[in-house]
Amino acid sequence: MQLPDKIVRIALKDQFFDLKGLSVYSSLGISSLRYHIKENGLPVFSIRNDKGLVTKVLVKRSEFDKWMQQKWRDNINSIVDEVMQEVSV
Repeated sequence: MQLPDKIVRIALKDQFFDLKGLSVYSSLGISSLRYHIKENGLPVFSIRNDKGLVTKVLVKRSEFDKWMQQKWRDNINSIVDEVMQEVSV
C-alpha cells in the first residue's frame, strides 16, 4: 500500500526516530549512526532507566536534517569539486 505524499509529510513532519528508524530514513547503517553520535556530534536524546543505563536513543528528524546540512554539505561540495577537476583534466 502506498500512502499519499501529504500523509507521509504530516506523519514525518518532526518525529523522533530510534536508531533503526533513523537508519531507514537516512540510509545509514546503525553502526555508522552510533559512530556519528560519538565522533561527530549527532544530537540525540538518551532515555535512561532507573539505574541510569541508556535504554533507548532517539533522534529528532529536524535535528538530524539540520546536522546533515551543517556537517556534511561542505564536505560533499568539496568532493564534487575535486571529482569535477579530475574529470576536466
